[in-house]
Amino acid sequence: MSEKKERKLLGVAIISMIVAAIILSAVLVVGVRRVGRENSISSFREFISARRVRGPLPATDDDLIRSWMTFDYINHLFSLPVNYLKTELNVNDSRYPNISLYEYGESLSTSTVSLLDTVRSAVLKATTTQQ
Repeated sequence: MSEKKERKLLGVAIISMIVAAIILSAVLVVGVRRVGRENSISSFREFISARRVRGPLPATDDDLIRSWMTFDYINHLFSLPVNYLKTELNVNDSRYPNISLYEYGESLSTSTVSLLDTVRSAVLKATTTQQ
């Protein structure tokens, strides 16, 4: 193979590697932003540290509720009756209680923030009436 062809192939290989690195960097940036937007990692850490407490969580911990949690998770966290949130929020999804708040919000075309506020209010209402 001539030296000219080798240089040309080397140039193509270098350009291909640069393009691949740019694409990989873009994918990583988008992924990190998405995780940051949902605060999934910090939410999970808060949830795990909250679960070190024995028994149901008090109503003051309703700020630990995150969009990745299922209704079942929330029911267990706050010792709510299985169908409390279903009744209180008028949930008609057949996947209840095994659907995450995010998925449920998507199915209703409701903002996650709005749904989280509604669920937190319902949990607060339930836990204050239980005491």
